[in-house]
Amino acid sequence: MRLLLTFSLICLFAMPALADKEVYPDVASPTRDACELESVMFNWDFSEANHGFTPVVCDATGGAPSWAWGATDIAGAPAAVWGTVLVGNYPNNAGEGLLSPVFAVTPDSYLMEIYHYVHVENNFDGGNVKVDDQVILPINGYTHPIISESTSYYAFCVDGQPGYSGNGYNGPSQVWLVQCFDLSAFMGQEIQVRFDFGSDSSVAYPGWYLGYVKIGTDDGTVAMENETWTQIKGIFR
Repeated sequence: MRLLLTFSLICLFAMPALADKEVYPDVASPTRDACELESVMFNWDFSEANHGFTPVVCDATGGAPSWAWGATDIAGAPAAVWGTVLVGNYPNNAGEGLLSPVFAVTPDSYLMEIYHYVHVENNFDGGNVKVDDQVILPINGYTHPIISESTSYYAFCVDGQPGYSGNGYNGPSQVWLVQCFDLSAFMGQEIQVRFDFGSDSSVAYPGWYLGYVKIGTDDGTVAMENETWTQIKGIFR
């Protein structure tokens, strides 16, 4: 027992001092899956246009602008993307949302598929998806249940919320991923989806990039838009 105690004390005092920010491994997450859309009502391919997406304020306390549309030097990127600074790292204390156009959630348009790339400071910076200020979870979950859990650092727009952080998935390097969101909780409503991004006061990486956003269904049968919307309004009136 005395030998065990002595060894434990040696190990304890031999450990290096922790830095201001502890370095954690990426949180394990389920395999990322596409929506397997059978039909697409809205195809916002950012290699062709910005499609009316708009950078907006997402934190009343501040946050530096970060979203921009255009070409980026990220490996494997489409011709143009929406990204948090297109060339170079996002700024410290970044905090900005990217707001979609208005669209109706119907049986033909309740799944949202995104093609994206994430490379941010693990645990302390990140992004998530919201409708109004409600966080929307991907079907297979975010990589991190809490972004910036530390009370010493504040990530604008996403602090203390679930979201993407680190490299955006449970893997050794950054890759482009397809992710699916179920918007059926808003069935019968007209909504806008917001992509919120935030960072704290130190350490920055390339950021969060969106190649496309698609809205559709995996059903395979699409009614006429006017007919579907009339039925839905009748049900939820």
